Amino acid sequence: MKKTISLIMALILAMSLCIGFASCGASGQYTIGICQIQPHAALDAATQGFKDALIEEFGEGNITFVEQNAQGDSTVCSTIINDFVTKNVDLILANATPSLQAAANGTATIPILGTAVTEYGTALSIENFSGTVGGNISGTSDLAPLDQQAQMILDIFPKAKTVAMLYCSGEPNSAY
Repeated sequence: MKKTISLIMALILAMSLCIGFASCGASGQYTIGICQIQPHAALDAATQGFKDALIEEFGEGNITFVEQNAQGDSTVCSTIINDFVTKNVDLILANATPSLQAAANGTATIPILGTAVTEYGTALSIENFSGTVGGNISGTSDLAPLDQQAQMILDIFPKAKTVAMLYCSGEPNSAY
């Protein structure tokens, strides 16, 4: 299920690029920087789905992917993004919240697509978030419909009095 959702998110991101790349120049050669926080099956699937969709749309010879993995160290994301800015990539794929935060802080001009980000408002400290980031940032959210999850728990366990939810306090989106 997670793999399917990741693939769908990647395809949506890729389709949104078609419009953005239409104005990137006549050469048809694009360089995309991919910053992924760490190796993880769901993150890897999102990155691969993104790449596959772009290759299908633009052809393998027309896109150069510069992939960097921060190996779980969020401070490395800033270094990766700074390298992408120096190389003047055409687009940055920020895979996971720390990558998105580093990209948002690193450039206001290069288009940024986020994936595997739960809540952009929280991740980017946007007050009164309306659902649209704006500027050079767009992407997909993996926010689960919490009201539907709660109802499902009640449907499966109608006698439940208390339900615990585990989350990582170090991940800003978990508190959402």
